[in-house]
Amino acid sequence: MTPSPPRILLVHGAWSGPWVFDRLAAQLGERGFAVDTVALPSIDSTADLYADAAAITAALDAAEGPLNLVAHSYGGAPTTQAGDHPAVERIVYVAAFALDEGETLQQAVGGGIPDFWGISDGMVSLGKSREERVAMIAADLPPGVPVALAEQLADTFRPQSLTAFTSPVTKVAWRTKPTTYVLTERDELVPPPLQEHFVARSGADVVRVDTGHTPFEDDPVWFAGVLADIITPAEVAR
Repeated sequence: MTPSPPRILLVHGAWSGPWVFDRLAAQLGERGFAVDTVALPSIDSTADLYADAAAITAALDAAEGPLNLVAHSYGGAPTTQAGDHPAVERIVYVAAFALDEGETLQQAVGGGIPDFWGISDGMVSLGKSREERVAMIAADLPPGVPVALAEQLADTFRPQSLTAFTSPVTKVAWRTKPTTYVLTERDELVPPPLQEHFVARSGADVVRVDTGHTPFEDDPVWFAGVLADIITPAEVAR
């Protein structure tokens, strides 16, 4: 009997959608993984963190066998809420908010309204203008990348629900599931010291990478290998 391929569910961060993983998912597929994504309802709406967690739970309920839950950035918050699920074998946080019980993302970033949040109609934009958004994305990309790429990425970002950032986590999956944290050491959006705090508190295994906030955008071929080494090191070695 042929064994089932290892499964991964990818959870995107704020202001984006499952499309951010298109190139990574293709590379993981070439490595033999079965890959699914989930669309968080808090994008372009005022849905809260619990709606996002419910979407993750629905994807886990529908999973065909055990899987690895990989969460990026804000996606770590609803993943922490929903990840204590029988289908989950391991959680992998990628520059993600591994919050604790009673904690909100807003509290984790200092408790106030960050300068780069543009708030309107109950939703938050990354940057208060397109120019600010482009500058933030450009600062996080590898040296030498054309500004045109930052402009292209900036124009795909959508507003995010403010209540998703102010909803407290009530369940903490990293207390019960094997956990790995991929710490992005040149991150301009989630500072490395904050990521180090998440690592120390959760006791997660840590993999440090010399990238900005989105290593799967910078080099999806390489990052697929990083995830493969975390999830199935013995199989990769063969």
